[in-house]
Formats: sequence, C-alpha cells, structure tokens
Amino acid sequence: MNTILNRAGRNFLLQHPWQLALALLGITLGVAVVIAIDLALDSALQSFKQAERTVSGKATHRIAGGEGGLDEMLYRKLRVEHGTRNLAPVLQTYLPIQQNPEIKLRVIGIDPFAENAFRSGWQSGQDGTQAAIRLVAETNTALIGRQTAEALGLNIDDELVVTTGTGDHRLRIVDLISPGSAAATEALRNIVIADISTVQEITGWFGKLSYIDVIIPDNGTRNVQPRLANLLPGDVSLVSIETQFESMQQMTEAFSINLSAMGLLSLLVGMFLIYNTMTFLVLQRRGLIGNLRLIGVTRQQISRMIIAEVLMLAAIGTTLGIGLGLLLGQIMLQPVSATVDTLYFRVDRLSLSVSPLQIGKAILLGIGATLLAAIPPLREANRFSPKHALTRSQLESGTRQLTRSVLLLGLISIAAGFAVGFLSETSIQLGLASVFLLLFGFALLTPSATLGFMSVVEALSGRHFGILGRLPPRMVGAEISRTGVAIAALMIAVAATVGMNLMIDSFRVTVAQWLNTTLQADLYVSLTSDKTTSDKAVKDQQLKSVIAELAEVDQVSTVLHSQVVADNKPVKISAFELTDASKNGFIFKQAFDADLWRAFEEQQAVIVTEPYAYHNKLKTGESIKLQTADGLQDFKIIGIYYDYSGDRGRLAMSRTQYLRYWPDLGYTGIGVYGVMGIDLNVLENRLRDLLQQGMELKSSRAIFDASMQVFNETFLITETLRWLAAGIAFVGVFGALMALQFERTRQLGILRAIGMTPRQLTGLICTETGLMGLTAGLIAVPVGLLVAYVLIHIVYLRSFGWTMAFHVDPAVLVQGLLLAVFAALLAGILPAYRMARTRPADALRAE
Repeated sequence: MNTILNRAGRNFLLQHPWQLALALLGITLGVAVVIAIDLALDSALQSFKQAERTVSGKATHRIAGGEGGLDEMLYRKLRVEHGTRNLAPVLQTYLPIQQNPEIKLRVIGIDPFAENAFRSGWQSGQDGTQAAIRLVAETNTALIGRQTAEALGLNIDDELVVTTGTGDHRLRIVDLISPGSAAATEALRNIVIADISTVQEITGWFGKLSYIDVIIPDNGTRNVQPRLANLLPGDVSLVSIETQFESMQQMTEAFSINLSAMGLLSLLVGMFLIYNTMTFLVLQRRGLIGNLRLIGVTRQQISRMIIAEVLMLAAIGTTLGIGLGLLLGQIMLQPVSATVDTLYFRVDRLSLSVSPLQIGKAILLGIGATLLAAIPPLREANRFSPKHALTRSQLESGTRQLTRSVLLLGLISIAAGFAVGFLSETSIQLGLASVFLLLFGFALLTPSATLGFMSVVEALSGRHFGILGRLPPRMVGAEISRTGVAIAALMIAVAATVGMNLMIDSFRVTVAQWLNTTLQADLYVSLTSDKTTSDKAVKDQQLKSVIAELAEVDQVSTVLHSQVVADNKPVKISAFELTDASKNGFIFKQAFDADLWRAFEEQQAVIVTEPYAYHNKLKTGESIKLQTADGLQDFKIIGIYYDYSGDRGRLAMSRTQYLRYWPDLGYTGIGVYGVMGIDLNVLENRLRDLLQQGMELKSSRAIFDASMQVFNETFLITETLRWLAAGIAFVGVFGALMALQFERTRQLGILRAIGMTPRQLTGLICTETGLMGLTAGLIAVPVGLLVAYVLIHIVYLRSFGWTMAFHVDPAVLVQGLLLAVFAALLAGILPAYRMARTRPADALRAE
C-alpha cells in the first residue's frame, strides 16, 4: 500500500510541473544564498590562513613588534647570545610591479638557510638548498610561483621590475616555485621570495625585520615560551600563530553574523514559499485524500506519503541549492573579500574553499527548513474527516479560525522580539533574533490584517464600482489560505528591504556628516611610503617644515597612524599634532571642558573612539595598559569620540606622548590650512611641486568622495542579498497566483459563461494581485521602520559599536510600497493572461 501511495504522490507531482518547480525553487534559492555567504566569508579567512601557513611552514609562534618593525639585532641576540634555535627572520612588503601596476606582489625577504627547518611552502617540490644558495650568492634575485610567472608572462632569468620608495628595482627570477600541492600553489599566488638583504636594499629598510617565525615544540610550551618571552623588549610580543588566526576571525565576527542573518532571511522567505507550495499540493489532492480515507487509508499512511514527497523535494532542492550556492559564492567572493580587506586585514588571493562542514550545514538547513515549512500542510492533510476533506468550504472556514488563533501568537512573537532586543545586553545574535521575531510576528498578523483591509476595500469599491468592485477584495479574502501566506512572504521581503535601505541611508548620512566635520583642513598630504624606511622620519619633518613656511599656508597639523599592543592584542593608534582648527574635527560623545586638550598634550592620556570603548567596555576616567619598551604603561581615557573609519576602533594621543615610548616613524598625513581667501588651486600647485614618490595630495572634497565610494562598496554585498530576498518573495507571490489559477478554473469559467469579457477578467485578476501587493506594502512600511530602528540602535551598535542617527527618507517608504505593488502586479501578469485565454467550456469541464 505504501509503495502505491508513494508512486501516486510522485505521479501527481510530475503531472503538476509548475508547482514542483516552485517548490524546488524555494528550497534552492534559500539554501543557495545561505551557503554562498558562508563560503565567501570562510574563503576570505581561509585564504589569509592558507597564505600565512604556506609562508611560515612549521612555525608555531611569531615574534612581532609595532609598525616600525623589529631591529635585526634582536634576531642575532636570540640566536647567538642565547642559543635559541628554530628561528626564521622575515621582512615583507607589498610592491607594485612595472609589468602590471594594478597588481601588488607580496615580497617576502627570508634567510634561506634558516628556513630549512620550517619547510615552508616555497621549498616544497624543488631543491631548496640550490635555490637558497642562488638567492644568497647572486644579487637582486628572487623566486616566484610558476602560476604567477605564467600570468605575468615571465620565465627564469627574466626581470621583474618592482617600485619602492627608493625607485624602480629589477629582480632577476632564478627559479620558479612549484609546490607539491594545489593548495600551496594557490596560496603562493602573487608572492615573491627573496633574500632579506635584497629586500632591505631595494626598500631602504636596513637593519629591519617585519617579524621572526618560531618553532616551539608542544612539550616546550611551558618552558621555552616563557623563557623566550622574557628575552624580548617590552614593546615586542611572542604570539601564537593560531591565536593570531583566532583574533582575525573574531575581528570579522560581527560582519559575518550580519551577512549570515541576511542569508537566513532569504531562507525564511523561501520557507514561506515552500509552505505555500506544499499547502497547495496538499489541497489540490484534498478530494483524493478524502477518497483514500474512505477506502481505509490511515492518517499515518497519508503522512508518510507526504513526508516522502517532502524529503524528495528537499533532497533535490538542497542539491540544486548547493550547486547554485557554489556559483553565487564565487560571485560574492570578490565583494566580500574587498570589504574584509578594507575593514579588517589584507586578503592576498581570492579562491573559493569548500569544506564538508559547510556542505553538511547546507544539507541540514535545506532539509530542516523544508520539513519545518511542511508541518502545517501535513497537519492540514490529516485534520479533517474523510467527509470534510471533500469540502472546500471547510478548508477556508478552518483557515479563518486558524488566522484568529495565530493573531495571538503573532502578538506574542512581537512582544518577545521587543523583549529580546532591549534586554539582551550586548549579544549580536540575540539582537538579530529580535529582528526575526518581529518579522515573524508581523507575518502571523498579516492574514488578519488582510481580511480587515479587504473588508474596508470591498465596502468602498462596491459603493463606486458595483459587483466588479467587490469581487477582487472578496476573492483575496475568500482564498486567505493561499493569499495570506503569499502576502506575508512579500511583506517580509519588502519590510527587510525598507529596513535595510533606511539603515544604510541613516549610516550614509551619519558618515557624511562625520566626514564633513572631521575634514577640517583644506588639503591633505598622504605619506604612503613605508614606516620602516630608516630616514622616513627625517624626510617627513623636512617636508612639514617646508610646507609650514609657504606664504599661502596658515597652519599645519600632522598624524601618524600606527599600531601598539594592549591586553596582548594589536590596537590601532593615531598620534596627532593638532592645531586649533583640527581640534574641531573631533566629535565627542559627552560634553568636555577646556582642560581636555591641555591634558591631551601634557598628561599620559588618550582619547578613544566609540567602537573601541564599546567593544572593550571602557568609560571616560578609566585607564588602558599599553605595552611599551619600558614595560606596561597606564594611559588615562579623557574622552570618547565618534569615528566611523573602522569597527574595531582606535586610540588617539598627542605626538609628544607617543614619542616618549615609541620610535618616530614620521607622519602618515599632513593637514594643510590655507590662509584666509587663498586660491586653493594655487596652493595645491605649490604643494605638488614639493611632493616626491610615495606622497599624494588630496583635497578634503576628494577624500570625502573616495570615502563615500568605499562606503558604497562595503554595502554592495548587503544590497545584493536584500534583492535576492525580494526575488524569492516575488517567486512566492507568483506561485500563489499560479496555484489560484488552477484552483479557480471552474469558478472563472462560470464568470466567463455569464458574460464577463476576457478584458474584464484580466482587470479582475490584476486588481486582485494589486490589492495583495498594496496590502503587503502597507504592512511592510511600518514594519520596515521598526526593523530599521532595531538594526540601527541595537544590532549595528552591538556589532560595530557605532551610534547612528535615525534618518527617515520618505522616498524609501514610497519605493517600498511601490515595490510591493509592482512585484505583485508583475507576478500576476502570466496567471491573468492564462485565465483570460481559457475558454469557458474548457474551464467548466475542469475538475
């Protein structure tokens, strides 16, 4: 019996390809978006990890200092004086090449003989000793990956021309790296290996190292690691490489959670689509199910038949979703990696990595979401007695009773959403859970709201248009079992679109206002040359003095962006030389007195950005311990200011205080304030004559425009996901209308038989779909406002530590409403066309 039932179920699905396709599409799109986000995010992090592991080989720890690098005498001291083995010095930088200026190669200087114990990826698959001898014995030589060489059209003995702060330099390729594994080959893309002395010579970083790789055996962690740490200067740290990877992952956690939430939102909308389609597939067979029950088929057998169908659909849809997710992940990898590169850490290569865990998660999500969405239709199939299963009126009557029941559940979900949002303290996950609870709650309210709205529309339209005016709203209400879910799915997608649009617009306005306040200078000189260069500080000081002496210049401010260590974690820091004008560029969270700037210059104090204070739970008046060459030093927090340049935050201190504990690395930027009434074009031309290689000059307007472009690129992936969710909702509405077409064939045939023209029938269907879209839009607009409020004041504050103004653009609300109506009308075109072309006789024969 079960075999016959299952075969009957499969045959029914095959006889209704539209419904089958829609069910598969809902599962496929939902799974695809989730796995694509997961793959893109994880691949960006894995790319970083793989590159580092390939270069560092067997290294377990890393000795690192600030951005000024390490003195190479530290390596000599550890190895010669203290007998520490398994050390490998490294000097690395990123350099543009003459063959393709758009590409920056990662140039790594190593001690080839010290590297033998580390078995780094570049040594695999070739004679490492011979390559090492050639790097040391022959001047200006380098190794490059075979894949990179082929991409650049280079061979052995060809020259690679790189550009540094000291000019153009030619590196002769003495060998091509051919690692033994595909992973190592990919990781070494755009990497050049040279001897440390060669890299020091072409960059001018004489006596400098970037870091020192260390191998500490597992059994030596307790003894070797503390002893080695005690030999290091106060501003140098011994960090586990795995700990460094974990720190990188934590940095991207908030970004990852927010993007994953967008993917789950798409899956949620997809679940409504699955529910809608499965409900229709069950309801289409209500007569068959009733007859089967009459001849003795049990509820359990009916349940097994439907579950078998659901599992089959879930398996096919999930498989297709994984395939589509791989394709979407490859497409999304570039924008996701660009955002990670801008906000967190550099990603050298782009390669999609897939793990069994990610595939397993996609399978669980696809099958689990499908089964969850199929529970209500399954209950519907078994709820009625055989007699009632044959009666359509019983279905809608039961649905209306269910609508009243879920109204209470929806109110409870909304209340829970508010409670979770405001009482969950700093949890990002619970903040996002509150958004989902609110969306789910309002989705449950949608059928009741639809019935109420249709009653009002029916009364108004009937008064002006008679029976033709009453029919569309009455048809929406009469088929609430079908239309309610479609409207709810569209409402969720549009509400999410409105909410995200308002959040992004609010953020854009906030950032624009912040930039306009922060960019106080007329022109900014950016000193892009590397801080490790030995004479950089002297050259920067000379340039500042020359600029300050120009007759067109009133004042000059400077900043050095560097990195220090606090609580064993790297922290960005800005050392300022401020003028009265540049002080106005700081927007403080709290009122401050006139003594703040005096304390900033004279005391061991810092001001911190809002994100840093939020993530580290710091307040004004507290202290931060910073690692210096003289050991840990306390710096008092005298103020907290707004900053939207990054979500991990930074510290700011006066240059005077900075130079007490850290080396002079020159300047990162110089702010130039022209005298009153000066022609800025004249000043800009004067400054350009002074600039050398590695220096850039930009106006405040150019910096503003570039910053806003980065902002738009950062949110590009969010907008893509938002439109994917809206697309899934559109498919849901289309599926509901196609289902209604089949269910109403006889009903519409009667209307045609009694005199309704094809044109009137088309108008009837289009009006009905327009009302569905209008209902979804009217509910989505206030829900979108609420979602935006929660995103701005709860989710994004917890994720990134940013306080944003709530900016409501009326155009966004109107666009959301029009989007809902347009999507519904567009989805109704094909059903209306097919219904209008159906001949009355064929329709009346249909059963």
